Amino acid sequence: MHVLVGSLLLAFLTLTAPIGASGGAAPAKDENKKGSTAFEFNKKDPIYITSDWMEFDQTKNTITYKGRVVAIQADMTMRSETLVASYDAETKQMKQIVAEGKVNATQGNRVATGEKAVFDDKTKTVTLTGSPVMRQGNSQVSGVKVIFYTEQEKAVAEGAGDVRVKAVIFPEDLKNKEQGDAQQK
Repeated sequence: MHVLVGSLLLAFLTLTAPIGASGGAAPAKDENKKGSTAFEFNKKDPIYITSDWMEFDQTKNTITYKGRVVAIQADMTMRSETLVASYDAETKQMKQIVAEGKVNATQGNRVATGEKAVFDDKTKTVTLTGSPVMRQGNSQVSGVKVIFYTEQEKAVAEGAGDVRVKAVIFPEDLKNKEQGDAQQK
């Protein structure tokens, strides 16, 4: 069952800055900087990654990190057990990033959790699966899968079988977000 998550969900789940985290040497944050949309690794800011193990495989065009992975870019932090980045051999640009195992991405009071997150540059989507839960303040949405369309400012939450999409929305959180967005313009 697909449930299109309307503007109410986007009002409290839209993440306006790219993925980032801090691992010591991360640059200072520009709080007024306009970033990309939901959980997208951008192509401008550096990504700081720490892990227990790393493998660069030039034949597969992948970089694999395992063990307590922390990826930081701008003001977003993502943690997972593994992270595999696939890149285009000619352009050296990331094509897809797959984080698996206890995925937790945070930005301010916004948190996304699940067992797997796929950041796909070609389709401009971020897909969370494995009991995904999105929270901002006290509000939250969960389902079987949550897909963000990063260039369209759209999100879809899916349920399947006995698992239905669930949302808990606190109107005060929405009001505070709208007021904060208006002040930034």
